[in-house]
Amino acid sequence: MKNKTLVFKKRNTSDMMTPSLKKSVWISHRGYKENAAENTFSAFKAAVDIGFAALETDLRVTKDNHIVLIHDETITRLANDRRRVRDLTRRELESFRLLNGERFFFFEQFTKTFANCSWTFDIKPENGKETIRALAAWTQKNNFAKQLFRQAKFLTWQSGHESLLKSFFPDAECYARKTECWRAGLSVVFGLPVLGSIKPGRTYALPPSFGGISLYNKSIVRHFHKQHAKTIAFLPGTDFLAKKAVRAGFDEILTNGIISG
Repeated sequence: MKNKTLVFKKRNTSDMMTPSLKKSVWISHRGYKENAAENTFSAFKAAVDIGFAALETDLRVTKDNHIVLIHDETITRLANDRRRVRDLTRRELESFRLLNGERFFFFEQFTKTFANCSWTFDIKPENGKETIRALAAWTQKNNFAKQLFRQAKFLTWQSGHESLLKSFFPDAECYARKTECWRAGLSVVFGLPVLGSIKPGRTYALPPSFGGISLYNKSIVRHFHKQHAKTIAFLPGTDFLAKKAVRAGFDEILTNGIISG
């Protein structure tokens, strides 16, 4: 299968490069997990039930090229089995029971069940190329490109993986990778643009603080916006920090908790 047969193009969106002036978008990190296993139907349903309209999840590929939603390379933490996801078939994964009898959740189940939400897909680095190829093949087979582009953003952990993703989906919207975020954040905090340029249209993740310096403030967010980039508050650990991110003007807030008023 050659890449050139699987290239998807998105409709023109002239406002992609302009940071949103609307309220912060709250994104549920792997679903709401108080009474459910992460990345399962129950966790995502709980998140939607408490008001989330945006869901973040992790993508990995099985031995037989099905995309499953799981963060870890192995299923040890969730299913007490040391095998790697890529060494198991879909049927084998479906045989496991997680917390409260839940099952592993698969990509097509997620997109169908939560079709009214927006999605953030974290493509895990181990076997990332295989995951991207499986995603492209499934998208073509199911004529899903239009909906995927309308609702999804992507995070990759290696530049080569983003390049491969872009070879299939040229206009896919991607988050800045970890190194990019640190370099851009430090360049803003210390006024040293040589550390890392901020690219228009990119979304940069910032933690609550670095070296005792708060990163959740309006001047830092404004600097990114002046460069036509967006910001996402990365896992504020308390309600206070989440509200602080809102006041600072973050475009998106990724949280393990609930939506703060």
